[in-house]
Amino acid sequence: MSILKRNIAFNTLLSISQILFPLITFPYASRILGPTAIGAVSFADNFTTYFLIFSALGIPLYGIREIAKVKNDRAILGKVFSELIFIHLLTSIVAIVILFIISYFTNKLRTNFELYQIGMAVLLGNVFIAEWFFQGIEKFKYIALRTVAIRMITVVLLFILVHSVEDRNTYYALNLLATILAAIMNMYAVSKMVKISFINLALKKHLKPLFIIFSNSIVTTIYLVFDTIILGFLTKDENVGYYSASMRISKLSLAIIGVLSAVLLPRLTIAFQNNDLAEAKSLLSKSMNFVIFLSVPIALGTYCLSEEIIVLFAGSNYLPAISSLQILCFIVIFVGIAQIFSHQILLPLHQEKKILYASLFGVVVSLTLNFTLIPLLKQDGAAISSLATEFCVTIVLFIYAFKLFKFKFPLLQAIQSIFTCAVFFLIKFLILKLTIVPILVIVFTVVLSAIFYLSAQLFIWRNKNVLDMLSGFGPLKFLQQI
Repeated sequence: MSILKRNIAFNTLLSISQILFPLITFPYASRILGPTAIGAVSFADNFTTYFLIFSALGIPLYGIREIAKVKNDRAILGKVFSELIFIHLLTSIVAIVILFIISYFTNKLRTNFELYQIGMAVLLGNVFIAEWFFQGIEKFKYIALRTVAIRMITVVLLFILVHSVEDRNTYYALNLLATILAAIMNMYAVSKMVKISFINLALKKHLKPLFIIFSNSIVTTIYLVFDTIILGFLTKDENVGYYSASMRISKLSLAIIGVLSAVLLPRLTIAFQNNDLAEAKSLLSKSMNFVIFLSVPIALGTYCLSEEIIVLFAGSNYLPAISSLQILCFIVIFVGIAQIFSHQILLPLHQEKKILYASLFGVVVSLTLNFTLIPLLKQDGAAISSLATEFCVTIVLFIYAFKLFKFKFPLLQAIQSIFTCAVFFLIKFLILKLTIVPILVIVFTVVLSAIFYLSAQLFIWRNKNVLDMLSGFGPLKFLQQI
């Protein structure tokens, strides 16, 4: 198996764990804690996210690119790592001080001050995770195995420690535990590979590109989580809880859609750096087909089963979240495509400013729609705002990316996927004639729909990318003859 395929396989394992573990933990937590406590935790988590983005200063993306450039020179690799983690530490200390002041002296936040104290500790621990280092040197096996192991530990502790609404802070503190464990393991692994030294650091050269990527991260975060912040201030914790449930479910699939972004960023950086446009086009073609192949059925399948999904994974107390989930489920398509334009074309080409401009446009759309729609439609208004914002940002990124690097968008494959997914609704209709038990409806509909969708892609549409991907596995070599 090639290194690229192996990296994709391990990143897929990581992404699957990002889906499976919340499917285990969230149904339990949502029922134990209820909409109000879940809403309070989600509000605190989203608020803290702003400071995580600020303290990271764009390093998670910038670091992957810069580490990939020097990964074969151990001395320079250690120097670049030391410089970036030192910058991250300084900005995190500033972020912690600001978060403390705001959360302590704001009445609405002071009532849940313990949650923000946990968030401050997460801020500091996040510095030493430095996932970008391992992504840059393409150690996806290590990332996947370490992350899965830590998630298994936190799942076990969730069931042991969280039993009532009073355990709300403990539930959030499990994030801190996961952060600490990852930080310890990663720093130990890094110290075995490179020399970490804070002497004679050249920080200035990193500041300009970091500032641009950081600005984009801040701007992007505004329209990604500001909907929850506005919803929290303009409505009640219950509405935040409903919205958080639907948003959490709708974004689970982003883990799978984002599989290729982290894997391809180092490869595309090198391809563009070496002016190997043929390799770049080949990688981008596979990536776009992959996103369309998965995102369309995930979006329409989630819409089709929205009621059963909410009842099963959140509980009957969250029924008002059904309509917002039906809106948010389509985000996966636009985010998946947008990541290709930004992370796989513009970023490797050092066009961070273009990404920033697209994000600024997204902020204008997001703030305008949020303040207009949330007072009228509450969580549904926030959902409409989020979907419209992602759509607008994707369009702007497409325009910028296409001007710089001509590529063919798989429009035919997208139409074929949408047409095929229409059958999902018929399958569910027939299943409901046999049973109305949510878990059975979901299982039977998903299994039958997946079989039909994959069969159509292989034998009706003869999707070359799907055939190439599946025929690489021993038992499925016969697909090469199709």
